[in-house]
Amino acid sequence: MATTHRLTSLDILRGIIIVLMALDHTRHYWAITPFSPTDLEHTTPAWFFTRWITHFCAPLFVFLTGISAYMYGAKVQSKLLLRNYLLSRGLWLVFLEITVISFSWQFAFDFVFLQVIWVIGWSMILLAGLIYLPLKLLAAVALSVISLHNLLNDTEILNILGPQLAWLWHLLHVPMVAGQDTQLQVFIVYPLIPWFAVMVLGYCIAPIFKAPKALRYKALASCGLLSIALFILLKISNIYGDPIQFYVQNSLIKSLMSLLNNTKYPPSLLYLLMTIGPGLLLLIAIEKVSNAYPRTPWINWLQVFGGVPLFYYLLHIPVINLSAQLFAWLQYGRTVNFLEGPESWPALYQPNLWLAYLMWVILTLALYLPCKYYLNTKRTSQSWFVKYL
Repeated sequence: MATTHRLTSLDILRGIIIVLMALDHTRHYWAITPFSPTDLEHTTPAWFFTRWITHFCAPLFVFLTGISAYMYGAKVQSKLLLRNYLLSRGLWLVFLEITVISFSWQFAFDFVFLQVIWVIGWSMILLAGLIYLPLKLLAAVALSVISLHNLLNDTEILNILGPQLAWLWHLLHVPMVAGQDTQLQVFIVYPLIPWFAVMVLGYCIAPIFKAPKALRYKALASCGLLSIALFILLKISNIYGDPIQFYVQNSLIKSLMSLLNNTKYPPSLLYLLMTIGPGLLLLIAIEKVSNAYPRTPWINWLQVFGGVPLFYYLLHIPVINLSAQLFAWLQYGRTVNFLEGPESWPALYQPNLWLAYLMWVILTLALYLPCKYYLNTKRTSQSWFVKYL
């Protein structure tokens, strides 16, 4: 029963992550802004924190994937089965990213978006080879990559590799748009470093979920609080960890925004400390809440979403995209494309954050029943295809 509660808490956290992720994507389609929501010179607290809260999604989801991989290995008691699962699942995710998911973003075949599903897939493939190493060595590798990758000088490495091999470093560490002058544009948004290390770290910390509750809570709380403290110390001192510096602003809220404004592409050390640290504390809170009886309805809803995260991901992008396009056609006579500049947007268009929140709620409610149906199907079906969604 204790193990069930721990697995339930992981599903609930996944549910929180993907619902927040949907908020970010809804904002991206329904309330496109001519400025970045994290650009302190142009943003407002509402835009900034709407974007900032969704920063937790990718690192926690990658981290939880590592935990789930360890749990699967503990269940099957076979490194071979775990390796085969990671390889097959990873390749499947990479395939989905460059085909179905990439098409969903623009309803076009001339764009490929290499984002979170892509990097999860490749991280699983790498983890398939790393599971044979001792956990302590794996943890040391993961922590070293996460801590030290900000020391990499991308410009020097690109110069060393030269034009012919530059693409490799872009896939590993430097986001870019490739093929801008061709018929196929490739958006490298999530390079592999240090995302694979985040998954490996989740794999290494997973054994704590087999420990007694008191020890588990203490370990998670200690790691979470240490991460938060280290983040604050490094950020306010501007010593190391993120290319974006902290500056005291002309108001408390703007100073807080400066503190929380960190680099996601690629994820800096401070970005990961800022997100994974609180995520560990949230896991403790979720487990305590999920053990309560009677459970509140929203806990059950989140568990449903968290039980079918890939299905939800595949479904929510085209739903949000299509609904936004239909609304724009009715309202302005044409779509509002986030890949285009403001000069090409309809003259009457104004980004409306309240509209984005409203549609986020509506679309999340609309996706609940399909997800619940699929979760029930997944639990009873013997089809490998159903299991892999």
